[in-house]
Amino acid sequence: MINARIGLFVLIAFIGACGNGEATKKSLAPLWVSPVDNKEMVLVPAGEFIMGTDKVDTENQHQKIGAVKELYVDQHPERKLTLDAYYIDKHEVTIGEYKRFIEDTGYDEYPANWVEGNPPEGMDDFPVTHITWAEALTYALWAGKRLPTEAQWEKAARGPNGSLYPWGNEYEKGQANIDIEATRDVAAVGSFPKDVSPYGALDMAGNVMEWTSDWYQAYPGNDYKDPRFGMNFRVLRGSSFQKAGHYFLDAYHYAFSRTEVDPDGYYENVGFRCVKAIETKSASEKK
Repeated sequence: MINARIGLFVLIAFIGACGNGEATKKSLAPLWVSPVDNKEMVLVPAGEFIMGTDKVDTENQHQKIGAVKELYVDQHPERKLTLDAYYIDKHEVTIGEYKRFIEDTGYDEYPANWVEGNPPEGMDDFPVTHITWAEALTYALWAGKRLPTEAQWEKAARGPNGSLYPWGNEYEKGQANIDIEATRDVAAVGSFPKDVSPYGALDMAGNVMEWTSDWYQAYPGNDYKDPRFGMNFRVLRGSSFQKAGHYFLDAYHYAFSRTEVDPDGYYENVGFRCVKAIETKSASEKK
């Protein structure tokens, strides 16, 4: 649950964000710097993209790893969607950026791995982790942004042609901070420059998983029945560094993969990035 203090910051940030749509269609730049948190954001143009997959696990790998849910079934069906243009953070929110947010607002919900309110030393350029969904949302609203929807995150990662990975359709070991060839620990943002999407967003395949705004629900047209569907779990996108376990499977490396978790939980391999809607002038405003 969002406590009273979180709710206050969310309300203040929401009011500030509502009137902060200065971009117009004619002024869209491929790179934009957010005036509040000074983060670089990359443009994801308006248009169609491919979301989800029709892939089927013919080898029943979920049984080999002791999972109840078949692989890919909650990512069905593959479909085309259209989104308006938006900006997305070039990389995940860092510890240094989150620290500035706390200093600017007086927010006192610190990440769980900070000691007496102090972040780990020498890690300002690393993704902030150990924060709940509500804490990530509060930062986003303070910055005049939002957490991305699944669709926004997936389009930013896969591009207009539905690539399987941010860089294309062929998996290359060591290209992202995932799998046994990588660091097996969190890395500074941008440490894997080849892990880049068609729009220039970094670390969307690996490093840390990322909070989205969506509840874990079935996609339209998906008749798979999962008792976890509903409004109990939020969706994480992207893969992350791993020390061991089933996340080493190829199925979790795809850019269409999704993971559901308790929004009140915090995790060592979960962070976030934000999006900014582009508000264009209406016909009446142009006159």
